[in-house]
Amino acid sequence: MSDHPDHPDSAREPLQPLIQGPTNRTPDSSGCSSWVLKLCAILALLGILLAPIICLVAAILPGGLGFQSLLAIAVGVPLICVIILVWPVSVYDPDPYQNVGYTQFTVNGNTFNHENYFSKLVDFMYAAGSKTWRQDYALWFQAFTTTDKMVGTMGCGTKMYYSHATCKEKLREMTPRISDGTLKRESQLALGLFNNISWPEVGRFGLGTTKEDHAFVRPFLAEMFSSAKGSWTSASLHSDFKYLFARISTLDHNNRNGHRGAREPFFPSQSKNILTQWTMKILHRIGLGIEITDSEAEELAALQTVSLLAAGATSKLCAMFLYYAFFTKPTLQARQKYIEKYRPFIKKRWPDQDWTTSKLDLMGSVFLDAMFFAGGRSVPLAMDLVLGYILTSNKPESIKGVDFKKEENIRSLMMEAMRFHPVVTTVPYWITSGTSTGQGRWEHEAVCIDRALADPAVFQDPDTFMLNRPGQGSTDESSTSNSIAWAEFACIDGKIGHPFSHCCPAKDLSINMIVAFVQEYHAAGPWRVVDDNIDFDYYGTLHGFKCVKLVP
Repeated sequence: MSDHPDHPDSAREPLQPLIQGPTNRTPDSSGCSSWVLKLCAILALLGILLAPIICLVAAILPGGLGFQSLLAIAVGVPLICVIILVWPVSVYDPDPYQNVGYTQFTVNGNTFNHENYFSKLVDFMYAAGSKTWRQDYALWFQAFTTTDKMVGTMGCGTKMYYSHATCKEKLREMTPRISDGTLKRESQLALGLFNNISWPEVGRFGLGTTKEDHAFVRPFLAEMFSSAKGSWTSASLHSDFKYLFARISTLDHNNRNGHRGAREPFFPSQSKNILTQWTMKILHRIGLGIEITDSEAEELAALQTVSLLAAGATSKLCAMFLYYAFFTKPTLQARQKYIEKYRPFIKKRWPDQDWTTSKLDLMGSVFLDAMFFAGGRSVPLAMDLVLGYILTSNKPESIKGVDFKKEENIRSLMMEAMRFHPVVTTVPYWITSGTSTGQGRWEHEAVCIDRALADPAVFQDPDTFMLNRPGQGSTDESSTSNSIAWAEFACIDGKIGHPFSHCCPAKDLSINMIVAFVQEYHAAGPWRVVDDNIDFDYYGTLHGFKCVKLVP
């Protein structure tokens, strides 16, 4: 695919040329490209596999080296290769954790290891991906409770709140507690803790920035994704999706096939997640006025997987040569490239701001995190779910026969899909009962968005997919009073751009993107669904969907 001159936005003011500039510090001193390191790692892996086989063949053939020499090569070469693959690489960590091993680290006095943390996350993934996922992952949460079934405590010390009312209150308390220094956030996404190696320019993941950094970027983020500031309109979103649908004859979406998942870090250009690529294009246009190319959209879509693997491992594992070559190094290189690319566009969007290099890097890093871990990941998942439910022959009873060309029905479907499959499982944070300066022991807590949206005290038959639930509607704020999927209650006086607000700054944008996507899908048709036997688990459609345009 290539950019089309007839795109309705092609008449927009040309963007400034890319200006390259130095970063604050050298995040990755290695001059080798990631592909050179990958090649070295592949050769070492081949050495482990092939050296014994070659020596065995050589021992059978007449002449050549003696048995002892061949044995030394058969054992020595793999041993050297193993040493190379596990050799630690020097990697800059701007905010290192304590007691770091391959499967252990300590944050704020809490130790996370294989037994109490990593194995629990694996159990969750299996439960959420099972055929009986709704029941299985509910049991996963319940396993951490005792007498109070609305509070769970993992072995790593994480206290999780399941009640809708408690979660609302905890979200409301976040901003005043951040202000008085008794609540803070670390580099965390939902149930996972990140190391900080991937953020050498700014020190931390975007959702775990310091109070001061968050206060700086928050107003810009709110403006960046606000329709009131002219960043987008319903018409502009429809225009974007109309153009994208016009470029294809087949909508081939599969977020978990052979070309994604395990193979994607090694063959990123083969990513078939077209919805993620489209989202990347639109969000870059809206956020910073950047027209990214198809190859950049493919790279960013693939980097969602690579960057997650780099950030989710311990820093010691990230520094192991094999892991460094395939995940850590590509993430560092890509982040540095895009952060530098964003600088002139940030300055152009807010020309009156006194931009230092550190502030530019902070804004660029947080925007990139939104592409990898927030809107760039959650919007495609919402598209996957909403269109999946529309196309499937396995429809829940409440949506059978509903006209999903109508905006109000699309919105209702999306709200229920976000309740049934919340893209944000938990909102984690750390609190202390110490003084206003934050002294004392920090305790780890998490608001469980998923469990709050399954609270039977608020949602009748919560394990049933039900359109137009009371308090979960589609038309106005009062009709969505029970929504918590965007952490709506972590907002000060309804001001999304307040420096201490922690609700999603792009809720309206994400909802309107889904509406525009579905309506333009219908407008671009008619379509033939190749296989409408579409099933779901917690993470979305099991195998995506494929739709072919019917040409009159």
